[in-house]
Amino acid sequence: MPIWSWVCVALTVAAVAFVVYANVVDRKRRARTLEQGDQTHGWLVQANSALFEDGHMDLPALVVISPDPDTNDDEEFMTDLAARIMDLKSETGRVIGRTKAERAVSKLMSDETYIEGRRDRLPDEFTDGREVYLAHIFIYRDHLPLKRLEDRQVLCAVVWDDDAAMICTRPVPRKRRRRDDD
Repeated sequence: MPIWSWVCVALTVAAVAFVVYANVVDRKRRARTLEQGDQTHGWLVQANSALFEDGHMDLPALVVISPDPDTNDDEEFMTDLAARIMDLKSETGRVIGRTKAERAVSKLMSDETYIEGRRDRLPDEFTDGREVYLAHIFIYRDHLPLKRLEDRQVLCAVVWDDDAAMICTRPVPRKRRRRDDD
């Protein structure tokens, strides 16, 4: 067998080994977050359009989230905040905004690179003094009811005291089926 054939075989084996290794590491990180993280919800700011369609790929997104339950459960405030953040995203990647706080948020929106565990505290001037973060979240389709996004709110798990821990969706609780003998 020519040498290039052995090289192709070796590269194929290395690629398969890498994919298996990456999946094992991802499952461990996800399991840790789901076991040790606070079960809460995030308010969708931005997501890949493929997440709103049928598909198989798990993909990242951006959410606003707060460790303060009163703030995080304030649907009107968090929905408005997510919309104001999206308004500060320019199509060209430029930083826009009238105030220093708006420009700081716009700068966060100008970089679409997913960074596991990243959450940036939004300026107090932008959040009326509330503790709110713009967080990178990984959306697992098997955690979504129809395996796609349908709502502006996603169930998620966050390990607040570990800045490097991934933030991810958590499974939607399944409704208990009614049995005939109930």
